[in-house]
Amino acid sequence: MNRSNLKRRGFVKLCGGAMASMLLNNSYGASCSTDCIIVGAGVSGLAAADYLRRKGWNVTILEARERIGGRVWSRTDWLGKTPMEMGASWIHGISENPIAELAQKAGFHLMPFDYDKSVVFNSGGSVISKEEMLKIRSNFKRNLKSANSWAEKQVVDLSLRKSFSAAERELSWSPEEIAQLDFLAHTEIEHEFAASLEQLSAFWWDEGKDLIGGDAFIKGGLNTIFEPLARGQDIRFGQAVNRVVHDSTGVHVTTEKGLEVTAQKLILTVPLGILKGGSIVFEPSLPDDKNRAIRRIGFGNYQKTVLLYEDIFWNKDLHLFDWNGGSKRKDWAEWVNLYPFTGEPALIAFNTADAAYAVESMSDDDIAKAATEALSSALGRQAPPPKDILVSRWGHDPHSLGAYSFMGVDATPRDRVTLGKPVGGTLFFAGEAVSKNYPATMRGAYESGFAAAKQCLGNNNSPS
Repeated sequence: MNRSNLKRRGFVKLCGGAMASMLLNNSYGASCSTDCIIVGAGVSGLAAADYLRRKGWNVTILEARERIGGRVWSRTDWLGKTPMEMGASWIHGISENPIAELAQKAGFHLMPFDYDKSVVFNSGGSVISKEEMLKIRSNFKRNLKSANSWAEKQVVDLSLRKSFSAAERELSWSPEEIAQLDFLAHTEIEHEFAASLEQLSAFWWDEGKDLIGGDAFIKGGLNTIFEPLARGQDIRFGQAVNRVVHDSTGVHVTTEKGLEVTAQKLILTVPLGILKGGSIVFEPSLPDDKNRAIRRIGFGNYQKTVLLYEDIFWNKDLHLFDWNGGSKRKDWAEWVNLYPFTGEPALIAFNTADAAYAVESMSDDDIAKAATEALSSALGRQAPPPKDILVSRWGHDPHSLGAYSFMGVDATPRDRVTLGKPVGGTLFFAGEAVSKNYPATMRGAYESGFAAAKQCLGNNNSPS
């Protein structure tokens, strides 16, 4: 089951400039010039490149990976028949969502995800009744409302853990009720934001606009939605940028392999984790307010394990089930049943925050054993070992260093605006982390790419 020796497949075939650029992937010391450099061939980078190309600009995309998509990654190198999403899985809020429109334009059927088709298991296989869950959720909403009121009275921002615990004390819940509330906080909040309550801002943890229209899966690989945006583009794969020299006249970029590219403009779309890690040197340095925003906005981790079985041995009609393994357990709490969407006997198990990093550090074989142990406890009977697994490790991926952004303690939505502000009329920024309305989503990334491209045009409407 260990896939460490498998070579990652280049499963998206590109043509035109993109195919030609693949010949330069391993070149050292080469140089070229273009109108605009885009760093990153993820959702935001491809959106920006497509917009600029349609406006007549010459664009060169420098991509550290050997594929497009960034944190959208549809894997086919497993025994299942359906591509598996190791990054973004859902299209969240399909109403008036450009990602949903792209999917439908590409001929994909949007399959609604029904959160009502879910149950919560205790250890030993017992199911929490719907009546009991309604009571627990009512208590949770009451506690969260009290936590938000408590936070509003504070002079400085604190963690959501402090406000949530203060509310638990104020409302005098029993130890059993507190355990229930903490479990729901884990599955409803920590899994949603890829961060622990200790990391999340009590003031701003639930920022952004509501995503309306429900969530949907597509079958066939999210990457294929964005393939048309990449087709014909000049994409240099395997080129991780490590130096950006910029002034009012343009930019000069160097990659780890020695490729040098000059341009009038640059749009940076790397994950926030890369900016936090400091692997890209800016000359001159980025403005102080932008560096403060980079420090204050959090970057969380969300880990997936996809497990394929010979046959289905759980309720095939469920879309989701949670496992409450006890007050001290914060791993393997959330599971998605893929059978209604793919017709295959497969599950996705999710881990978040510290548990995500812990699972990522394990071997694939040990992950399979740990998942089997948790699943057996949830179902109340011994689960068979999977016949194949896929494991995401975004927290240890050198080209992302995490999954997606969140509002950390002392961060505010204004930090996202600051992160997205152009520098000197030559540097522009895009990605889900700069989206004030839809952070941590493909929609936020996509719309930020368009916004950055339009900013480029606003500064100079005529490419050279």
